[in-house]
Amino acid sequence: MREFLAKVPIPTGGVALGLAALGILLKQFSMAAYIACGISAALMLSLLLGRLFVDASSVRKDFDNPILASVSATFLMALMQLTTYVAPFAYVPALLVWSVAVLLHAVLIVWFTMRHLMQFQLKNVYPTYFICYVGIVVASVSSPTYGLETLGQFIFWFGFVAYIALLVLVTARYIKHPVEEGARPLFCIYTAPMSLSLAGYLAVEPTPNAAFVCALAVLAQVLLVVVLARLPHFLRLKFYPSYAAMTFPFVITATALDRTLTLLANSGAAFPAVLHLLAYAEVVLACVMVLYVFVRYIAEFVRVARYEIAHKPVSAASALDCVE
Repeated sequence: MREFLAKVPIPTGGVALGLAALGILLKQFSMAAYIACGISAALMLSLLLGRLFVDASSVRKDFDNPILASVSATFLMALMQLTTYVAPFAYVPALLVWSVAVLLHAVLIVWFTMRHLMQFQLKNVYPTYFICYVGIVVASVSSPTYGLETLGQFIFWFGFVAYIALLVLVTARYIKHPVEEGARPLFCIYTAPMSLSLAGYLAVEPTPNAAFVCALAVLAQVLLVVVLARLPHFLRLKFYPSYAAMTFPFVITATALDRTLTLLANSGAAFPAVLHLLAYAEVVLACVMVLYVFVRYIAEFVRVARYEIAHKPVSAASALDCVE
């Protein structure tokens, strides 16, 4: 078991994040799906926790890689979302865990800036930087559960400003430097920050600016189209841990559009009915992508487990028992 846990990749947190967010999105349609997604997300996080306990040294080594270091934020983002699952039953513990996750994410931002961003090389910049700096806006999305909208507003503006700066930086990197095959699925992250910012803004702003909301929503949909244009290529690649990037971005894009249409409908604003169909289509896309990646990860875990069992050395005592 120790050998298996030591091989759990850090991007597993991204799958957990996608599952947790998908459950929240699907709650309006099916409580069973909500619970199933929450349990699955918790199990994925437990695998990462297991690795941390049995092989902390390799986890620290992974943090020398800017991709893995920034992706590690997905663990904290998933934890924030999962606390909203248990808050109705255990409010104080949920709030405590949520607060710790937000604080650790802030610490990660400071550490990552000093360790990787201060040693800047454009070729080492990836969309995963969005996860580190903009991902904390998940705290804004979940802050109403704990009545902390004011804190959520501050976090939203921090993440949004960081996003604007990083969008230029990451785009420049893609223009000037090629991307190795294993990191190509990370491009899907492009569709997440704008939608996450929109979802965060709608969650904490008591009187959202309709023009601002619509502008963010349109840009989010444009970025989704850009990602979808390249998605078939990513799906043809062999399995990489970076497949995790094809989960949460699609979920949060569908979530942001759904909440935008809800706001417009509640305000009495007129909009094309086809947008409701688009929202449903994006929910279906999110379900398909999260399920696909989840299954691919489970298949990989099973493969690794079987390999470890098949190659596990037999002890002397066991060998003697077999002879007898």
